[in-house]
Amino acid sequence: MEGDNLSVGIVVTNMNEDTGGIVPAIAGFANVLVKQEIHCHLFTLDDPELGSQVSIQDVKLHSFPTNFLGRRFGGFHPNAEKAIWQLASTELNLIHNYGMWMFPNIYARKSAVGNHIPLIISPEGMLEPWSLKNAFLKKKLAWLLYERQNLNSASLFHATSIAELKSIRSLGFTQPIAVIPHGVDLPDLKKLPSKEVLTEVYPELSDKKWLLFLSRLHPKKGLDNLLCVWHKLAFEFLDWHLIIAGPDLINYQSQLEPMIKDFGLEKRVTFTGMLSGEKKAAAFANADLFVLPTHSENFGNVVPESLAYGVPVITTQGTPWQDLSTYECGWWIENNQQALAKALNEGMQMSSQVLKAMGQKGRYLVEQKYSWEPVGRDMATVYRWLINGGEAPSCVQL
Repeated sequence: MEGDNLSVGIVVTNMNEDTGGIVPAIAGFANVLVKQEIHCHLFTLDDPELGSQVSIQDVKLHSFPTNFLGRRFGGFHPNAEKAIWQLASTELNLIHNYGMWMFPNIYARKSAVGNHIPLIISPEGMLEPWSLKNAFLKKKLAWLLYERQNLNSASLFHATSIAELKSIRSLGFTQPIAVIPHGVDLPDLKKLPSKEVLTEVYPELSDKKWLLFLSRLHPKKGLDNLLCVWHKLAFEFLDWHLIIAGPDLINYQSQLEPMIKDFGLEKRVTFTGMLSGEKKAAAFANADLFVLPTHSENFGNVVPESLAYGVPVITTQGTPWQDLSTYECGWWIENNQQALAKALNEGMQMSSQVLKAMGQKGRYLVEQKYSWEPVGRDMATVYRWLINGGEAPSCVQL
């Protein structure tokens, strides 16, 4: 039922735009929840070093400046903890926590449990096997100290794919799980920015076909594999140029640049840093092929983003994107260099017309399955079910 004055608290460590990934997804969910007549409070920390905060119309923002302790100790911020607790005790019907391993996730659990309201946890890929192995000892300690308690306290988990659901279940958690993908904004294909938006800044991109990687720069994303493969293919496809775009929060580019120099690829690879707004749209709109050679993703927001612009995608089976094969709009490959080289070779040999036809199929896929309205309705239905009871929504697996 709508119009029932439902009030939810969304907790995420930060909503700064240079974080990428989860930030536009949370903004999208909050926007459509407001349309479902749900009052949303967003609790987050603000770290100006990560860019401007993303604002969301009609969502009450509770933002707490990150201090020295917060940066060094996982978002530690006692004032944020007090504010979440206070609102949970007076107004909130439910808390939805995004992410893991940080102090705001502890605050979300304490406020929900202490005030006897449901807690939803969206792990956002942080329970995937690759992610759990990364920084294993640090995560093992956090698991023993607080994270297992956080997860055991969840009334329900939100998974973005069946693959993520299986990862959650494999760890022994038995709570209900709502499988709801992230949504995607659908750009107007008749009003896209031109190549010049980027070629004016990066003239080496002029008169080239664009092979685009756009995601966080991180070992998880498989960029080392991509460069090894690009080294073998770049001089067979002289009309193509590799663009590596995205935020670099750990100075990973400095580890990739020696590889590029050793491979002699200095003039065949361009790093753009974080792209947003018109520049990000120009990158997607004018790319000929998108590649995400990642080791692990619970969803991979950039895959449907690329498809929404009509660009075919190459990604690994570390993502839940079998739809690329089913809808014939890309390549869903094994996570190794041989498979990546084969897919890139096939894609770059295709004519622009064939690639555009594949991209049109991808756009259709996104329109049918990943637009925001049905995704938001599912999330609103889950919220109301947790609070009001009744028959479980079809997206929930008990």
